[in-house]
Amino acid sequence: MTHTMEMLGKTKVSVKDESVVDVGEPKIKYCPLFDKVRGIKEITPEAAAANMEFRIEKHGMFSPRRRLEMDTFVGFGASESMMTGILHGLIDAAVTACDGAGTVITANAQLVQGMGGYISGLAETDPIPEVLEGIKQRGGHVLSPADTKIDQFEGAKWAVANGFVKFAVTVADADTAERLRDLE
Repeated sequence: MTHTMEMLGKTKVSVKDESVVDVGEPKIKYCPLFDKVRGIKEITPEAAAANMEFRIEKHGMFSPRRRLEMDTFVGFGASESMMTGILHGLIDAAVTACDGAGTVITANAQLVQGMGGYISGLAETDPIPEVLEGIKQRGGHVLSPADTKIDQFEGAKWAVANGFVKFAVTVADADTAERLRDLE
């Protein structure tokens, strides 16, 4: 199983068997958030690898130990905004992505935060049965559990077909955002 995420300075990091196996070059050298929260003064491949190892160890990312519920991490992130929107009735669901599951649709605010609180740019992931089951137990729907594809447009179509009207969708590219606008 291999999982890939862009994180910490848009650094491409690949994980296999709960270990970092490949790290690219960061495109950004400094981030005030990571400086404040983790004390990272310069974003390097080594810093990105260490941060991924922290996420694996402390939050179970890319593992059967994946934490699927958590408190607010920052006050302005996508998962925090979607969680708040669900809790206050502004939206009725979120279409997001989770390592070990791919695209997930849920109305569970705590699940949205748990899945998204430590994800950056999830590019690809393989199925992790414990994660898939944990999401299901918390009322989440995994779009494609067999291959854990990340397809936010198809996730939005599933949400519409299943009665959701006001929902947020995380996207990583402008083309998907445009397709979602057309779907709206």
